[in-house]
Formats: sequence, C-alpha cells, structure tokens
Amino acid sequence: MRTLIQNGRIALGGRLEDGDLLLEGSHIAGSGPGLSASADRVLDARGCYVLPGFIDFHTHVGDRIGRFELADDYESGTRVAAMNGITTLCTFVTQGPDESLRKALQRARRRAEGQCHADVAWHLTPTTFDEADWVDLGLLAAAGYRTLKFYTTYRGAGLFVDQARLDEGFRRMGPLGARFLVHCEDDDLLAAVDPGSLDLAKASAHARLRPGDAEIRSVEALVSLAARRGVPLHVVHVSTVEAARHIQASRRSQDLTSETCPQYLWLDETWLDRPDGHRWVCSPPLRGDRETFRTLARDGAFDMLATDHCAFCRADKDDWDGRDIRGVANGLGGLGGLPHLAWKLWEADPDRAALELALRLSEQPAQRLGQGHRKGALRPGLDADVVLLDPHGPSRPIQSSLTDAPEPYPGFTSPLSFRAVFLRGVPVVEQDRLLDPGHPPGELLQGPA
Repeated sequence: MRTLIQNGRIALGGRLEDGDLLLEGSHIAGSGPGLSASADRVLDARGCYVLPGFIDFHTHVGDRIGRFELADDYESGTRVAAMNGITTLCTFVTQGPDESLRKALQRARRRAEGQCHADVAWHLTPTTFDEADWVDLGLLAAAGYRTLKFYTTYRGAGLFVDQARLDEGFRRMGPLGARFLVHCEDDDLLAAVDPGSLDLAKASAHARLRPGDAEIRSVEALVSLAARRGVPLHVVHVSTVEAARHIQASRRSQDLTSETCPQYLWLDETWLDRPDGHRWVCSPPLRGDRETFRTLARDGAFDMLATDHCAFCRADKDDWDGRDIRGVANGLGGLGGLPHLAWKLWEADPDRAALELALRLSEQPAQRLGQGHRKGALRPGLDADVVLLDPHGPSRPIQSSLTDAPEPYPGFTSPLSFRAVFLRGVPVVEQDRLLDPGHPPGELLQGPA
C-alpha cells in the first residue's frame, strides 16, 4: 500500500517544509515538494502540520498501584493515545513481591497482547537485587529492555533504592547499554516532615508532606552519581524550578535528560485547596511559581514532555476516610491531553509549536527509548507513524482518559484536531475518530521475556 500525503507542512530535521510525504507499506519512503508518485491512497494535508507520531515516554496503564487497579488498561489507554496522535506508549513493569522481574514482564505482555491501538514499550523497575536478579536484568537488556526505573522514595511500598544500590546498578548495567530513569525525592528528607504539624484532612497537606527540597536534593545527588559512573540518566517528572535549572546546567557535560508533565506546567498547588482537591493528589505534588516553570519549558529546559498518566476511577480516587490525605490514590490522568497542553506552551507561534512537538514528543523520547532507528522522525526507512495535525479545529474540552477517571484539566480546551493518524502506515484515526476499534494494530516493540 502506497499512501501519498500532499500539501502539508512537514517537520523534517528541525525545520518545516511545504510538500508531500510518501508512505510505502509500513515505512516512510520519501518527502519533497510536488512529490510525484503513483499511490493507492492520496490525502490532502492542506492546512495541517505533518508530524512524526508522538511518544508518551511515561505512563502507567494495565497495572495495580496500592489498593486499586488503574482506570486505564492497555486497550483504553492506547485508544485515547492514538486518538490524540500518540502512536507509541511507554509504560512500566514493576517487580512485585515474591516474583521475578521476568515473571512480571510476562504478565504485562499477556495483558497487552492484541489489545493495543498504539505500539507499546516497557521500562522495567526491579525491586530485588540478588545475583539471579542481576543475571535476569542482563538477559532482559539483551532482549531490548534497556530502560530501567529506580525510586529514591516509597520505602514503605518496597520501591526505595539507596545510593549504594543505585551505584551498583549503574556499574553493572551501564556497560550493557542500559539507560536509567529515576524518580527523585529524597526519602530521608520526606521522613523528617512531621505529619502531626499538618491538617491531614486537607489535600494541601500533601504538598507539605513532599516539599520541593526533597526533589532538589535527590536530583543533585543522582546527577553527580551518574556523572561519576558515566551512565545516561533521565530524571522523570521534574516539578521544581531549582531542579530544572540544575539539570539544565549539568547536561552540558554529561548524558543527562529530563521530562516534565502537563500538570506541572498548567496546574498549581491551589488546585489542592478545592473542596475536591484530593482528586489532584499526585507525586511529586503540584507546586507554585508555574510561570517561571513554563518559561523554563519554553526555553528548552526539558528534553521531553510526558504525562506520568496514572488515572484511577472516580470511585477509587474518592475512596478515603476524609481524615488523612495519605490514603488517597496517588496519581492523575493526562494521556489524552499531552499534545494539546504541550502545544499551549508555544501556541502564539504555531510553526514553532509544531517543531517543538516533533522534537519533545517524538524525536527526543524515541532516542532515549533506544528506538531512534524506528521512531521519532519522518526519515525514509523509519516506521510510518504520522500525524496530520490541524491547529484550526473547533475548540473542544481536553479529555485525558476515556474512562470515568476524574478529569485533571476541567475548563481547558484545545483547537487541535487530528485529521489523520497512521501507525506503521496503517490509518488508525481519521477526523478525530478511531477507525477500527475492534482490531487494534499496535505491536509490542520489545521481544518476549
């Protein structure tokens, strides 16, 4: 099948070119002005930006966190993703109690197989570290699972990893090509906060329980450790101005990237003061001084934007005793809002907004994922993951999830419309509508465990 996309503004290598794009089978075949080629299908992209398919580098779907199953499984999560131009979804496999990481991965693959409207890749979170675990991690790296996530907090949940263990992980896995993702909040500093000094019935207490200094201190320590070991480090969901500035300065001399999320750009801690403020509990928490934070984002402080989508059903998010905010399901949705809220940063200059989406929602996450040879650009030979983005559609409310999860962005609207979305050359969305919901075409990008 040959598809010719004509008359679009195509994002190519950091610039926009007016012209045509040719897809052949599952791959990009070529681009150029007035491209002449026989095609089985011709689409007019006049008025649209033609962009590489987006990648959400940080989501949680098809899993259980704490007491609750997440609202989105692989089908619903990838459905809202594809409908908003996200053709690759990255999510997590966390090693549970009394199981190997390999077993946890096999369980995730069974849940995802045949259910995905977008391609799926996994980051791995090991929680035990005996010699058999390290052997498993080496074998998984050889099978293509090379992004590992660690936490410097959540000791009670069994996720906390101390500096010595992180150093061991860097030393053992770095030479095998691993890339390291770290949730940075200093657990000792969090433990020093006195809950007795706070009114825990108020959602605003959540922000006091997890102060910004914990992120800053942890980021500084991890950036230094990664530099000493010479390993690639990616700091997830940066929420503080100070941590963002430290990463921005440090990445000039080491392999260091970071992400932030829409909630840290467009929501602030006043949302926790609402009568239903518990619905905005996430970690790191919402913070103040967001205008400075947005300025940093516009100036390129973050290599990518990702959602940390972690949506809970409304009944589960509301299931707490009203006395201790620590009992609230911890996380927000966001998948369906990613391109809309990213666009909003640069909306005054649509050409720049399109190029920033191509860079921070496509190219950069593809490179960090280790999929730059397949994803993230509109070069010949790469997967034909293509978005025809119309910036002049009717203004509509943002819908972060298609489940009954609470919407984190009530009142936020977007003019973006998806005239077409292709996944490896297969049309999956047309005029904002999923074409064939009964036959999900997504693939699992990594091999069997």
